[in-house]
Order: sequence, then C-alpha cells, then structure tokens
Amino acid sequence: MGTKRETRKIYRKGTVRGEKAGATQNNTGPESPRKEPQRRSSWKAAMAMRCLSSLPLLSPSGSRKACAVVKTHPVNSAAAHRGIRTHMSVATGGEQALTAQEQFQEPEYGVVSIHHVGILCENLERSIAFYQDLLGLKVNRARPNDKLPYRGAWLWVGSEMIHLMELPNPDPLTGRPEHGGRDRHTCIAIKDVLKLKEIFDKAGISYTLSKSGRPAIFARDPDGNALEFTQV
Repeated sequence: MGTKRETRKIYRKGTVRGEKAGATQNNTGPESPRKEPQRRSSWKAAMAMRCLSSLPLLSPSGSRKACAVVKTHPVNSAAAHRGIRTHMSVATGGEQALTAQEQFQEPEYGVVSIHHVGILCENLERSIAFYQDLLGLKVNRARPNDKLPYRGAWLWVGSEMIHLMELPNPDPLTGRPEHGGRDRHTCIAIKDVLKLKEIFDKAGISYTLSKSGRPAIFARDPDGNALEFTQV
C-alpha cells in the first residue's frame, strides 16, 4: 500500500511539474507575456464594437447596426508584440504609435471619433441643395429632426455626420478670410481633389487650393461656412 501511495504522489508531482515546464518552454500557458498585448488589444476592439453596436441611428441604411469605422490592431503587428499602444489613422490607413506621454494623457472616458459637426444655415433647402445635390452627401432620415425647436437635416460624411441647423448665425458673413484654411472650417477626407475641382468649376463655386501644396481644396457653402476637402 505504501508503494502505491508513493507512486501516486510521484505521478501527480511529475504531471504538475511537467505541465508547468511545458507551458513555460512553449510560451503557450495562461501566464505567457507574449499573449498579453494581443489579448488586451482584442479585448479593447471587442468592447469598442460592443459599445458602437448599441448606438442606434448610425447606419446610412437606417438600421440599428453601427457603421462607425473601427479598425483593430493586427495580432501579429510588431507594435502589439512590444506592448506599444497605437491609434489607427483613418486618413492614412496606418498605425500611429503613441508616445509614453500620450498614453498617460489619454482620457479615461475613451474617445471613439467625431460624431457630427453642426453647421448653421439661413435656408435649409438651399443648404441641402449644396450638400446633397452638389456634393452628393446622403441625408440620414433616421435622425429625429421633429424633436428639435428648429429645422434641420443630418447628412452622412462617411461614418460621421454634418448637422445642418436653420438658426440665426451670430458670425459676420463679410470680412472673412478669402482662404478657408485661415478660417474656422470643417475638413472632409475625399479620394480625388481634381474631380471635385471639376464639379466646383462647372457649378461656378469659388475655391482656393492648399497653400502648402498638398492635395486639398477649400470652398464655402451658401452661408459662408468654410469647408476643406483633403485627398487621402
């Protein structure tokens, strides 16, 4: 009987030791340090998608499915393996590493994206003709315009929106900078600046080009609101 008990004890110890040794050697155990950045990145991406999918009225089709741009970090990226936190740039489509100071200063409440930009207009129909008919932006009819004490419309700009509000404009319409890049402006990322330039030329819309030489064009809507269109 004593021999069997000793054998069982040795077997148990050998098994436990073997499992621990194998896990450490193969780096596949639950405490593996290399898996931690991947696990953390996947968890953040899953939480972001869960939060966004719970937001109604975000899809251009009017469904409840969120359409905000969410890009997860590749699990095999060098940054993830080194434990470096990154942001995905929608403009460039690439990963941008955060410095230690930027990681420390990142707000705890979690910034996702710009949801919409509010633009004042004097006549809603005139503004819709500019943004929808000329620029081709689609109206998000799922937004509750009837619940606001003023007329308005929501237009899709990718996964974000412009909210046109028919309200008195406290800003002067005269005396503003000729170049919209020196004024308050909304920047929209596009694929082809030259094609938009042709549209503006055909419609008789005044514009200026980027002073730095990059592919960008500046124009104003019927109410003098400055718009930038930058090619990405």
